[in-house]
Amino acid sequence: MELVKKKEDCCGCRTCEKVCPKGAIHMEEDACGFLYPKIDPGKCVDCGLCLKKCAFQSGYEKRKEYDPFYAYGVRHREEQVYMESRSGGAFTAFSDHILERSGAVYGAGFDDEKGPFYVRHSGTETKEGRDEYRGSKYVQSDLSDVFPEVKERLENGQAVLFTGTGCQIGALYAYLDKKYDNLYTLDLICYGVPSPRLWQDFLHMREEEIGGKIESAEFRNKKECGWKACRESVVVNGRSYRSRIYAKLFYGSDIRPSCTQCPYTNQERVGDITLGDFWGHEKAIPGIWDDDKGISLVLVNTSQGKKLWEMSKDMVDHVDVTGYPFRHSRMRKAVKKPDDYDMFWEDYEKKGFVYCAEKYAGHKKKKKGVSQSGAEQGHLIRRVVRRLFTKR
Repeated sequence: MELVKKKEDCCGCRTCEKVCPKGAIHMEEDACGFLYPKIDPGKCVDCGLCLKKCAFQSGYEKRKEYDPFYAYGVRHREEQVYMESRSGGAFTAFSDHILERSGAVYGAGFDDEKGPFYVRHSGTETKEGRDEYRGSKYVQSDLSDVFPEVKERLENGQAVLFTGTGCQIGALYAYLDKKYDNLYTLDLICYGVPSPRLWQDFLHMREEEIGGKIESAEFRNKKECGWKACRESVVVNGRSYRSRIYAKLFYGSDIRPSCTQCPYTNQERVGDITLGDFWGHEKAIPGIWDDDKGISLVLVNTSQGKKLWEMSKDMVDHVDVTGYPFRHSRMRKAVKKPDDYDMFWEDYEKKGFVYCAEKYAGHKKKKKGVSQSGAEQGHLIRRVVRRLFTKR
């Protein structure tokens, strides 16, 4: 059985692994750090179920019921909530409603089992556990064993809210192969998923440069840099160190090959609700929340999504923007394969992450214990001193 003819055909969702009746499939990392299915020919009986259940190759059910979307600009009513969130805190409102009904929430959080700040999907029944899923995770999350767990909860009648990228939501529906009235899904407007291995390499490089163990990490530090800035940060010995190394690679060359042919990058959404940053809000809702603290874009796609919205909307402030022409490029087409994509991965395999950070992100290695912001401040001070003496 040939399941993946080329890497662009696989999004790494593990559905094939979970549905195989003979346990003939397991996932292996390639040289770039992405997971792909490996079939044991001694166990495979060529039943074809793996390919049939592959929503990425076989297609997914278009579930959008409203045209145009019911669309809203959203911000949670509690400042602490939206400041702890990547955009406006809409996810917290939806998940609070599910948790208050004794339901379970699934999302991407940090798990140190396979390395520091490894990103994995998991489920929780507590708000404390849910808080781990707040904030964007710009790396492919490992779906691990969550699909069978979600199915068991649904079969037991428990409400489940599942949040993920379009391919992850599509994979979940393909795995379940049944409609559940107690399942709610939130798909994210996704710009591609970077390699988990590169994320680990980045963290290791920062620890070496700073000279200490990373205590916490953020892919986009809104509190220090604002919502619109794209700067990652790490905390070492209680001090925050910001950079744009990983961000430049993410927006450059390090996404999964399948992202360049993603069938979910359109307005035929797969989730009950679509979540994203409300870019372009200045024209859509001028003068509202124009403080760089974050605004969620919420698109209601199905009657199930509308039910969740109606039950959760009292927790948020919102503005109806139904019919507005949203400018998110990933709602129109897949990300274009960068011209230097193949060269980047060749350099990574042969020369390593630090070399790629210097070549493709313009990163200059720092002395241990000196943050980027500290180096910048030192450079500014030296310029001021030179000017003072020049004037004299």
